[in-house]
Amino acid sequence: MNMRDVYEYYSREDIRKALFELAQSREVVGVFKNGAFGARPNTILYPQDIPNMVKSGVVEFHSSIERWSNPMALRTDNYDDMRTGWDLILDLDCKDMEHGKVATQVFVNVLKKHGVVPSVKFTGNNGFHMGISWESMPKEADYKQTVGMFPELARNAVYYLKEFVRDDLEKALLKKFSVEQLAKQSGKKIGDFFVGDNVDPFKIVDVDTVLLSPRHMYRMPYSLHHKTFLVSLPIHPGDLEDFKREHAEPSKVKVAHNFLSEKGDSSLLLSEVLDWTGKQTKEKKRLVTRKFEILKKVPLDHAPPCVQNILTGLEDGRKRSVFIITNFLSSLKWTWEEIETKIVEWNMKNKPPLSDNYIRMQVRWHKNRDKAILPPNCIHKGWYVDIGVCKPDQTCGGQKKTVKNPVNYSIKKLGLNKSKGKYASKLRRNTKNS
Repeated sequence: MNMRDVYEYYSREDIRKALFELAQSREVVGVFKNGAFGARPNTILYPQDIPNMVKSGVVEFHSSIERWSNPMALRTDNYDDMRTGWDLILDLDCKDMEHGKVATQVFVNVLKKHGVVPSVKFTGNNGFHMGISWESMPKEADYKQTVGMFPELARNAVYYLKEFVRDDLEKALLKKFSVEQLAKQSGKKIGDFFVGDNVDPFKIVDVDTVLLSPRHMYRMPYSLHHKTFLVSLPIHPGDLEDFKREHAEPSKVKVAHNFLSEKGDSSLLLSEVLDWTGKQTKEKKRLVTRKFEILKKVPLDHAPPCVQNILTGLEDGRKRSVFIITNFLSSLKWTWEEIETKIVEWNMKNKPPLSDNYIRMQVRWHKNRDKAILPPNCIHKGWYVDIGVCKPDQTCGGQKKTVKNPVNYSIKKLGLNKSKGKYASKLRRNTKNS
């Protein structure tokens, strides 16, 4: 598909209208043929902006999960003030589209049990996006304004749903495919799928929680995919089983309905998520911890096994790992130049590597934050275990995993090596629930 064909597609009145409608109150950015993103912040003010952006080389369009009062005025210090809402987007990531179809149907069925009819769309490659609109959400939950509960509530909703569907998803995949077929179709070894005696369905189809981060974007419905040139096509949930890739060819696409058009009521779902999250918190052990301040750069030979495994290169979980490594190294007092250099070096080992633009954008976003944040805690679902890098050693506490966070591992390792004073100083002894 050449750029003239791309321009003709986006010049269609129905396509421009669909994109323009979803662009309202959202940040929108163009993506070029090489995968590079356009300048941010950006949005679409008029339908004609769409073909005009294509003239500059844009092939696909991405929009924000969050709604903003003024997308063009966004800065790192005003997100909470500018945010007026957010949509819950589930990004089902898989190597084989047929696996994604099975998983999407399982999630649809579970959401219906919670009183929610989600929107569904093909991503344009192999996966699917599922969406629950802001309009369907209660504006207050657990005595808090829902608008201010992003991204924590969105991520917890994904963790909850993954646990809820786990058994059903395993059964559905094994009903349609043998383990040998799953391995061949996903390009993995059979042993990679098993946790004990059970198949871990999220080794086959995962839900990417990195998307649920401030200012993260996803491919808009009716946008082209810059590699496949297929359309990110909204699909009625009832038509999932019969969906084929050729249905998303631009010449065959008709705008039947838009993504996030189902309003519904997700109050029950969010109530269940909050209740489940509360129970998870209560189950965490009470720990006595020593707090330390990192004084100078800590070398990587004090990094935990999960970080070491990430740094060997990955096929799955690459975007989540950028988040992990960036926050891990910044917490260990690496400079931003050193962090970017290390991540670029690591990215070359990934199969395939992430785009250079994505790496730079992520490092820049973290650099512009007011303060450093820790990488996700070891017990958080969707991260180390799901990526397949959690291989606890003696310092971790073995299978008991007594270390809370990768940074705590490094501090503990420094203490065992009697070199803690060289890199960190004790602040105080603190007892707390963690």
